[in-house]
Amino acid sequence: MSSSGKSRGRGRARPIQSKDTNVPGGLQDYSDLETSSCVSQRSESSDMPQNISETAQSDEQFRAEKPRRGNPPKVMPGAPRGSGVQGITSEFSTMRIGSSSGRSSSRSVPYSSMSETQPQATEKQGTVGDPVNIIANYIKILTKPQWELFQYHIEFIPNVENKRFRREIISQHRTQFKDVAFDGTTIYTFDDFGDSPEFVCRHPATSEEVRVILRKVARNSPDSPIFFHLANLIVRKLLELSGMKLIGRNYYQFDHKIDLDRYKLTLFPGFMTNVNIYEGALMVNVDLSHKVLNKTTVYQRLQDIFSQYQDVKYAQDTATKELVGQIVLTTYNSKTYKIDEIAWDRSPSQTFPMRDGSQCSFIKYYEDKYQLKIIDPGQPLLVSKPSKKDRRAGVNAPFLLVPELCCVTGISDIMRSDFHFMKEIASYTHVDANTRYNRLRQFVTDIHQNSECQDELAKWNMKLDTDLVKFEARILDAEHILYFDRSVRYNYNEADWSRDGRNMRHISAKSLYNWIVVFPGRDEQLSLGLIDALIQVCKPFGMHVEYPYIQQLLNDRPESYLQALKDSIPHNTDLVLCILSNNRKDRYDALKKFLCLDNPVPSQMVLTKTLSRRNQLMSVATKIGIQINAKLGGEVWGVQIPTKTLMVIGMDSYHDSKRRGASVGAFVASTNPTLTKFYSRVIYQRTAQELMDGLAICMKDALKEYYQNNNSLPEKIVLYRDGVSDGQLAAVAEHELPQIIETFPKIMSGYEPKLAVVIVKKRGNARFFQQEGRNIQNPQPGTIIDHTVTSAEWYDFYLISQCARQGTVAPTHYNVIWDRTNFKVDHMQRLTYKLCHLYYNWPGTIRVPAVCQYAHKLAFLVGQSLHQDFSVSLANKLFYL
Repeated sequence: MSSSGKSRGRGRARPIQSKDTNVPGGLQDYSDLETSSCVSQRSESSDMPQNISETAQSDEQFRAEKPRRGNPPKVMPGAPRGSGVQGITSEFSTMRIGSSSGRSSSRSVPYSSMSETQPQATEKQGTVGDPVNIIANYIKILTKPQWELFQYHIEFIPNVENKRFRREIISQHRTQFKDVAFDGTTIYTFDDFGDSPEFVCRHPATSEEVRVILRKVARNSPDSPIFFHLANLIVRKLLELSGMKLIGRNYYQFDHKIDLDRYKLTLFPGFMTNVNIYEGALMVNVDLSHKVLNKTTVYQRLQDIFSQYQDVKYAQDTATKELVGQIVLTTYNSKTYKIDEIAWDRSPSQTFPMRDGSQCSFIKYYEDKYQLKIIDPGQPLLVSKPSKKDRRAGVNAPFLLVPELCCVTGISDIMRSDFHFMKEIASYTHVDANTRYNRLRQFVTDIHQNSECQDELAKWNMKLDTDLVKFEARILDAEHILYFDRSVRYNYNEADWSRDGRNMRHISAKSLYNWIVVFPGRDEQLSLGLIDALIQVCKPFGMHVEYPYIQQLLNDRPESYLQALKDSIPHNTDLVLCILSNNRKDRYDALKKFLCLDNPVPSQMVLTKTLSRRNQLMSVATKIGIQINAKLGGEVWGVQIPTKTLMVIGMDSYHDSKRRGASVGAFVASTNPTLTKFYSRVIYQRTAQELMDGLAICMKDALKEYYQNNNSLPEKIVLYRDGVSDGQLAAVAEHELPQIIETFPKIMSGYEPKLAVVIVKKRGNARFFQQEGRNIQNPQPGTIIDHTVTSAEWYDFYLISQCARQGTVAPTHYNVIWDRTNFKVDHMQRLTYKLCHLYYNWPGTIRVPAVCQYAHKLAFLVGQSLHQDFSVSLANKLFYL
């Protein structure tokens, strides 16, 4: 028994919220409220304070010591490009056709600019399943322009950074630039202005003379890839003409804002759009978007923190812990930045080098460029390191931001832990299928009823359809869930067999003869109640559970748990179960490191709040029992797999939270004919070469494990690769794929299994609605969409495999970039759907194949808690569930 003692200190590490966003529900080591993925981490500025004049503080408020002397490192304020600073400027209220986006968002790549990935399959459309009427969130562009388009790069001398000023300068020559599209750096027009025309204008703010030089860079036909860029500019112009305002990449309806005064937040509804070509037809993909504005500036938050603590150094540390890693939005433009550190020794009164070599203070810069007066010259500055995109553009110096001019965006951890707050946010953002459909239809109607929008389309010889696109899809049959001696046919609409599976014997049940339960003394009754419940509920599973060895602690400190385990774990321990009073991260990490690295044993963590509801104890114990059997290497249930010599693999990645620049690649492969036993490994990667070397080792070890289990090697292998964007497809095909293929003959001479590689994409903006008469609802699980809104150049399809009880269901997109299996299209689609039934943490279908979700769970555990490879003795167990 460990020694007693209370945990002391002013703060604890924040718990990590491990979310199974691909799973409708289910038991996890740490469960928390799922947050709406459509709540974005951005803000708007109309209600945002621009200065803090009444509460200006002296330089000493935020500083524990005097600033260092000497020349500071070269940095750039988070402002415009041109005068030695980086960024693109514009007022929040400015209506724009396009702008640079926030730092963390990702663009979809136009199909026309991608390499063709469709493998040998000549037909990508399946036939199996019942027909169903589907509506998609796409609008057809009915008439494609037939014109020549001239493209000009525009240069301003002296340079003008502010996009709004650039537009105003261009508008001074309305006769020359009557029908043009301008994205801030390039003009698109029907008119040929010559090769290098020049104009003289006046700066709208300073009245100084500005030379405008146009340089012809291209002459494009309607079939040119540049058309997609122009079409997106035109569609975004329609949003602007409809009265919406741009924040980051999307447009929002300020007149429909929702004030959440209790939380000092404002929620803005809006739309995202993207024009692309799908199955030969040009269409606009449109979906709802939401932005959250935190009305509190970073400066105000710093003041709140420093008013709470007399110790300046402690206040600095507290502010650093809270703000570093947060995304902030600048009030003078719509750009977002991630705070990487706080420069306590810097201030707005200090200077930075301009492009012409002169020095300028931050105070003077913002007053001259934006007419913004910085009230507190002694506040520290926020440091944001350049993103990969910035570095590719040649920007290597960090950005410096003024706290007065920045607002914290999104939702804080405290808010996320507030059930009532998250429920209120979800009521606006997690809209059901019928509400989403009606809003999208209203969007189309508003465009058609707006005369300015119609004039803009007519100017470019374009016309939009009057409704969302409709077509026929298919619903695959529900699967039979196979247990030891019986099968279950689940409810078709819910795709959930939790009730039926409660008393079913598992395919392969592992028993608990030697296991340990550790808990604080104050939780004795809850812990003993769980033990009794587990012994009872596991009997129908075929699991024999002996009474465990009990370790009762005097306190819940991490060292107490560790010492108790070190004193009591024999070499033949089957499982360690720890009862935890809360999800304190340092304790969780310490336990997982000890039980996955130092003394590798499958482990289960259970929170006391999960056990506190007596009427739900048996249900909780049932889920824990299923999870324990899976962690021990048991097989809970299965589905019919016609091909008996098949291996499926799931890969996903996660950035390590401590090892900067390192990513964890998780590799999970099936090792038996029924695809119910698995072998797992991880790859730590900093470079592409590390990934390829590690991938070869994982593939080799997985095939050895398969051979040991079956005395043969798989004839076909299907690899589901998650975590890959459209722009990374070439890297997978050119680097990862050859590495896998080269591994096969190294296992056995002449071994050449038939391989398929499928890219799994969850973050797309496609949404589908099932129409039954006048009713609009989410499509049923098993719905396949493989035409109309898919790519003509890809072997791809959408699958809705999960049931969404709230909100609008999100489909998963599958792109088969390599296929030598000779599977028919129906076979590939049905196999993918079958695999969505085999995730043992949830008795129902999930959003991705189970091997992908297992890989996600493993990568998350290693990247957040272990920070190194786990013991290989655990590789054939799902210890990370």
